[in-house]
Amino acid sequence: MKQLLSGFSVLLLLALGSAAAATARPYPVASSAETALTPDEQLFTKLVGEVAAAMEKKNMQALGELMTPGYTHYNPNNGTSHKADETAFIATWPPTTIKLVGPVQVSRSGNMAVTVSQHTYSSTENGQATSRTMQHMIAWTLHNGKWQMDIVQSKEVKA
Repeated sequence: MKQLLSGFSVLLLLALGSAAAATARPYPVASSAETALTPDEQLFTKLVGEVAAAMEKKNMQALGELMTPGYTHYNPNNGTSHKADETAFIATWPPTTIKLVGPVQVSRSGNMAVTVSQHTYSSTENGQATSRTMQHMIAWTLHNGKWQMDIVQSKEVKA
């Protein structure tokens, strides 16, 4: 299964790299006030927001619907988790606020897309306020008319 996912990742990146992307915006973008979002940026900014909202509300059903059955998350600690593990782990979080930092970058080719975004996660753990910024690269695939996360890779962004 791991080899299949790794092979899929390579094929996805090759397909997106070789095909003309629907979003032709060069990055970085100055500011959203200066530049209107493309239709793909609007769509995937909304989807990334739905993921964050489901995590904040601990709505594991909504989060699960945004994941493919073969969902894999490559974690910042060099581990991996799959759909059931990921939703179970998020369900144990203390109340957490998730804020999008900056624009969602999108590269799309047909029924596959890759987004890169940063979020700040804020919570209180053991009476201490905590905050960390994470960067997420998400490979999305279109299934039965719905975009779903297939592969996520996260890393912490140090201040």
